Amino acid sequence: MTDTIQAPADSAADEATEAVQSEEFLHLDPAAIIIGTNVRTDLRPDHKEFRKSIKERGVLEAVTVYRDEDGQYVLLRGQRRTVTAAEVGTPTGLIPARVVPQPADADRIGDQMVENIHRAGMREAEIVAGVEQLALLGVSAAQIAKRTSIDRPTVNAALAVTKADQSRNRLDSGDLTLEEAAIFAEFEHDPEAVERLENAKRWRRSLAHEAQRLRDEAAEREADAAEVERLRAEGLPILTAEEIEQADEVLRIERLVTEDGEPLAEDEWPNVPGARVHVVKEWVYPDDEYDEESEDGSDEESEDYEPAEPYQQYVPVWVVTDLAASGLRRRGGSGSSTADSSDEGENEEEAEAQREQQRQERRRVIANNKAWASAETVRREWLAGFVARKTAPKGAEALICEAVVTGHHSLSKAMDHRHPMLFTLFGVDVPTGFYYGAGPEECRKIATKASTPKAATMTTLAAVVAAWEATTGKHSWRNPSAWDARVLGALVEWGYQPSEVERILLGEEQPTTGEDASDAADDNADEASDSAA
Repeated sequence: MTDTIQAPADSAADEATEAVQSEEFLHLDPAAIIIGTNVRTDLRPDHKEFRKSIKERGVLEAVTVYRDEDGQYVLLRGQRRTVTAAEVGTPTGLIPARVVPQPADADRIGDQMVENIHRAGMREAEIVAGVEQLALLGVSAAQIAKRTSIDRPTVNAALAVTKADQSRNRLDSGDLTLEEAAIFAEFEHDPEAVERLENAKRWRRSLAHEAQRLRDEAAEREADAAEVERLRAEGLPILTAEEIEQADEVLRIERLVTEDGEPLAEDEWPNVPGARVHVVKEWVYPDDEYDEESEDGSDEESEDYEPAEPYQQYVPVWVVTDLAASGLRRRGGSGSSTADSSDEGENEEEAEAQREQQRQERRRVIANNKAWASAETVRREWLAGFVARKTAPKGAEALICEAVVTGHHSLSKAMDHRHPMLFTLFGVDVPTGFYYGAGPEECRKIATKASTPKAATMTTLAAVVAAWEATTGKHSWRNPSAWDARVLGALVEWGYQPSEVERILLGEEQPTTGEDASDAADDNADEASDSAA
């Protein structure tokens, strides 16, 4: 169908009007349009959201063409839209086109440069406003993403910001990006959390890592409070967090003795004056469940064996906060001769200094273990997006070569177990019934899907990175290897922003910041077990 627009005749310009060809608006097959010379060479044809938008909703803004001497349509402006539409198709198979007279080459080049140079994308604040309007009309987040071809994480971030006035104002002023504003919006109700995020931003640390630590800490506090309430419902006299903080000391009754120097029977603990219950978390180290009798001389099972990970569990501990009122004393607290008192004082000071050093090291280990668990969540979310890339980043071939030629144990193990972490990062369900991984057919599907050299390289890189990720854990920051530094260093080059604890793998020293104090405060429960003599 052709719509012809005639310019209205003006008696004073009849001759000029007759010389100007009328413009037409047509719907053309993009594959039939001749792609004319264009100053733009990079069409970014792999832009996923753009291709998806063209395929689902078509070309919304008309391209510009002219007719050559043979009557064929030659493209002037809209090269990216036309090429993409020809590749992925449109709902109608056609695209709108505006037909104009053929311009002179100088005009064509100038117009093409102006069109691309002065084109500006929507500001993130404008995207938020648009998403908000669609949401107010009852359009779901999934439908917003489909209608606009904006990726779902961006839509979710925009929706989060619409509900947080302070974060939205900062986005509008340009102080925050949309991703940053969404993180601040999540914690806008918590001034202390916002302050930590501000510090992370000020020191150019990863907001994603800090936000995940805040989420994990909140979940831990919620679990702690639930356990306290459960034990309180059973009638136990539980110490509150405020009482613990205000107490000069929290001493386990089991480590105290009576005035006669005898330990107190457990059934008598509740009768001690001022006795209360402190809920602590203690590490549990599972017994080695490896059955040595199964050994038949081969090393096959011993190579696959992995010891069970230690875990923490809640333990109600009877304690006193006022030793004098309890009628108990520390072990070895009396009966010493005057002659030995000086030596005992010196020994006690040395012992206390040693205990303090142990407490500091324990605080560091606990804090880093928690930080590593939080970082793992962020890192694996990033890796899930990374392995979905169409092409491998610069330097990927060298990493692949090193892993394969040296036969690194992480890759060998992943291959033996059929790449369980690779399936996790790809978001593919692993079939049941296979030992520690997917079946060979599922692995074959992943391999055969990579049918081009670029895809095969990226899939192999994904397997190498996933194999390394599968071997990481809380032990990684304690004993980082050269391969840890190699892989994590490559990920950093490719855009990953590591947390402070992950930087240990790169050989960087941990910075000393004010948040060390908050880490120590979080570990009061662990220290309570060491406060008794």
